[in-house]
Amino acid sequence: MKKTKTDFWEVPYLPIDPADVGRQYEPIIRINSQSGKGGAAFIMQQNFDFDLPKAMHPEFGSVVQKETDRIGKELKPDRIYDLFMAEYVDINAPYRMIKHSFNETTDAEGNSHVTFSGTLAHKDTTFDVVGEGNGPIDAFFNAIRGQKMDKFTFVDYSEHAIHAGSDSKAVAYIHLRAMNGKDVFGVGISHNISLAPLRGILSAINRAKRMEII
Repeated sequence: MKKTKTDFWEVPYLPIDPADVGRQYEPIIRINSQSGKGGAAFIMQQNFDFDLPKAMHPEFGSVVQKETDRIGKELKPDRIYDLFMAEYVDINAPYRMIKHSFNETTDAEGNSHVTFSGTLAHKDTTFDVVGEGNGPIDAFFNAIRGQKMDKFTFVDYSEHAIHAGSDSKAVAYIHLRAMNGKDVFGVGISHNISLAPLRGILSAINRAKRMEII
């Protein structure tokens, strides 16, 4: 602990149970350079309904910690949300999707087969891809193989709705692993539950390119 010019002590963690003084834990969570790896994910869940998978907590926590170190002060929830969107969602280069379609068929045994057809862009160049799989994610992942986008293995995927009601959106968290063993995460958001994970895959690949881990 250190003494400031005010009459209060500043500590990185709460030394008491907030309930002992009539407060709740959630409203007084603060994110600073000494916060744990799950603190930022907790804020995203409590304030914005994003339930980040636990494996993603350290990576996003590192993103937030770098920002707190840079500005030298605590981050408010809205700033943490902006960091999340900029890092994982609003990343559309070098790859982006121009258009896509799915075709699903069912065989005599009731097994589903999905074909993905789409046009992607890499910087200023567009190209068509087609792939088949047992679902939209598998079909898309197979479609991008051989397009210099195949240096990954698919590790995990989770998806949930943001907010309730007919206007809710789906958010998909994608976990990929590069050939060098490094993990990378991506996030996709869409009203279409089949499109959200595809955006998440492109997000992860674009982040890997930006971080130069491939």
